[in-house]
Amino acid sequence: MEEKDWEAAASSSGEEEEAGFALDDDDEFHSGPKLQFRVGSSKARWITELAMAEVEVRRGKLWTTTGVIRSGKTYCFIEEALYLSEIGELQILGSEEVIPLKGLYEKIAEEKNGCCWESYEVYRYLKGLGYIIRRHGVPWTSKDAAITTPSGEEESVFAGECPEDKDDVTRLLEDMQICGARAVFDVYLPNSRFKKSSPGEPSFVACFSGDSPPSKEDVKVLQRRIAAPLRFCHIAQGRVSFFSFSSTDLPVLP
Repeated sequence: MEEKDWEAAASSSGEEEEAGFALDDDDEFHSGPKLQFRVGSSKARWITELAMAEVEVRRGKLWTTTGVIRSGKTYCFIEEALYLSEIGELQILGSEEVIPLKGLYEKIAEEKNGCCWESYEVYRYLKGLGYIIRRHGVPWTSKDAAITTPSGEEESVFAGECPEDKDDVTRLLEDMQICGARAVFDVYLPNSRFKKSSPGEPSFVACFSGDSPPSKEDVKVLQRRIAAPLRFCHIAQGRVSFFSFSSTDLPVLP
């Protein structure tokens, strides 16, 4: 198998992108204990039962590429909520007050909300480079879909679709549970004309395989189910790298 390093040439560019959200000359900020938000930032309320935040106040163009829409409401996953909070664009409210960054980090560390720390590092890195990202296989919009807990996510996401589609999804999830590698994010190239209602095919799908490289069989399982190119993520000391694998015919020795 041939391996390629797909890491961006200059990781500092991601830092510069995120730095681009810094304070403008004419901007005013108000701060909480450990957070700084733009005046006019969006607001969302964390719903523990759903492991998601329901957006109550949407401001800015960021929502054209962030969050899922169900029954006319916008919800965001923990990785989306934390990233937007880090850059000062979203306040996440608890029962009475804003949840501090420490509280959001703890939700990631719990690994009960569909995202672990390694996944978030990949999300933040790609988001900082301008990519459009969603959880793998979760539609941005679905008229008949309902929001449930992460454990029932595969049913709620595809509610209202034909039984054949749901059967395909069930088989996909079974394969994911069997193999050691899993698809995590669908990744799209930066696109100012992007629409959630017609996103098209992702540029690639970000996958994890744990602490070791995926086996040949794991790669085959994912390739059978996913049409988009696969990129396997590796994180070391906060540095994010991406690898792809392709078959190679070895020369026959005389």
